[in-house]
Amino acid sequence: MPKFDLSQTQVLAELFQTPRENRDDSWRARFYAAVPDATLRSFDPQVSRGPDTFPYFEMAIPDPGPVTPFCLTHVLDFLLDNGLGAVIFGGSDKSAGPEWVFTYGNLLSYSLYGDFEGEPAARQEGARAGKPAAGQTQALVAAPSEAYLPQRARKVIGDYMRGVYRHPDPKVALLDDPRLNPSRNLMLNLTLEQYHGDRTNLDAAMRYLSWFLPQTYALVAMPAGWSDANFVPLA
Repeated sequence: MPKFDLSQTQVLAELFQTPRENRDDSWRARFYAAVPDATLRSFDPQVSRGPDTFPYFEMAIPDPGPVTPFCLTHVLDFLLDNGLGAVIFGGSDKSAGPEWVFTYGNLLSYSLYGDFEGEPAARQEGARAGKPAAGQTQALVAAPSEAYLPQRARKVIGDYMRGVYRHPDPKVALLDDPRLNPSRNLMLNLTLEQYHGDRTNLDAAMRYLSWFLPQTYALVAMPAGWSDANFVPLA
């Protein structure tokens, strides 16, 4: 339940005094701790398109006086259901630009793991990742669980692929292949053939789709010769 905590709003205001180039890991940890329940204000309209073309719900530290309170935990389900990121401004005039930008994947990560930067165990594993163990060569393909890729995230990714990429039937599978690093990957039924052999365009399409996923999730396209018959619909 949201707390609408004005003391955390004050923490954010103090943190935003630090120049962006000086915001280190310690600063980010304090920001992540304060931002979920800090009392903020919204705008009219509440949602705008960012330079990356994705939609963001905009909030800011409120001006002195009465305010209709918003906070990130207050709107989190709405954002995740509707495919939105979030932008935090230091003041209502937006003159200094965004102080912080959350992708949909950052918000999904927080809802799943309580961590904006991804699955904590996967972050630790990535830090010590080495070569795959000898002899482990069998790749497994399965449906991603609800706990790993919730239905609402599947829907917004599928809606994006249908609307922007004109994909008629977007699907996803979970690939576990010890030969890859990381070994666990989400595979979409996008192929190089669909992009007429243009690897640059396919890679760009995959990068855009990573906006919807936690930072620790890996995303791959479907190789030539594979079938998506056992993939699950993104709907």
